[in-house]
Amino acid sequence: MHRFTVILAALIGAAAPVRSQVVSGQAATMDSAFARARSLVSSGNGAAGRLLVDSILAATDPASPAYAEALYWHGMLAANDSDAERDYRRIVVEYALAPRAADALLQVAQLESAHGDRSSATNHLARFFAENPSHPERARAGALLTRLLFEQNDLPRACSALRQTLAVLPDSAVESRNQLTYYAPRCTALDVSPGSRVPVSGGGGGGGGGRTSSDIGGARRDSVVARAAPARYTLQLAAYGTKAEADRVAERLRARDIDARVVGTKKPFRVRIGRYTTRGNAVAAQRELRSKKVTVFVTDIEPEDK
Repeated sequence: MHRFTVILAALIGAAAPVRSQVVSGQAATMDSAFARARSLVSSGNGAAGRLLVDSILAATDPASPAYAEALYWHGMLAANDSDAERDYRRIVVEYALAPRAADALLQVAQLESAHGDRSSATNHLARFFAENPSHPERARAGALLTRLLFEQNDLPRACSALRQTLAVLPDSAVESRNQLTYYAPRCTALDVSPGSRVPVSGGGGGGGGGRTSSDIGGARRDSVVARAAPARYTLQLAAYGTKAEADRVAERLRARDIDARVVGTKKPFRVRIGRYTTRGNAVAAQRELRSKKVTVFVTDIEPEDK
């Protein structure tokens, strides 16, 4: 461990032993180390920069908030997109309440878009857009979401995303505004009034329209009645660091006649609602819950939750 301390101290130029500072969770020390690592990578010394972050990650308790921050920088400075995406996805799933969770979600969406996976990128961007109303990258995420939805000819959701993105775009972003208004003529025949909202997750038809009784009925049948086809989708409310927190939220939902459950044997403990064979039925149930002021997003169901 002494060797680790010497290496880490040399890399960030600290006079005092660094390991004790990292373990103590001092944010200034962590930020200094990550800034040094980024500088090393930018100057062409990627191996040294990544070694620094590897050392910090190895010395940080996975149960501490600092671990998610270290994992984020591990992804930011990764040697390839595959390694970066793995780190970001881990933050989204295992550290959903961490300050970097939203940033990691956006990074995953951007990588998926770059690789041509429009559907997954759209779902992640819609989730980011819905869950992070004050994030500084909201306008950029909305612009990418809008473009991807138009490319998939999902006009109702695309026009809703367009309207919302233009509303949060700063006046200085003239070029971005010009690029987005290019799509405006395609929305003239659609309702993009202030009441419309981009859905939390993908799939299905209209972005902000009303739900029909057949939609809701199909979702209820899919969730409650025994089905021949296996469930593929579920609705997730949030993830919590302790099971006690998740249980309290699930209990409050059940008191409102919403069939909530807690999934997971270790953190994050996810609060979920329903099991659906089709994304369309999941989206219909999502709309019904939204009318009850319950915000959820559609996600794939894991084997442990079936």
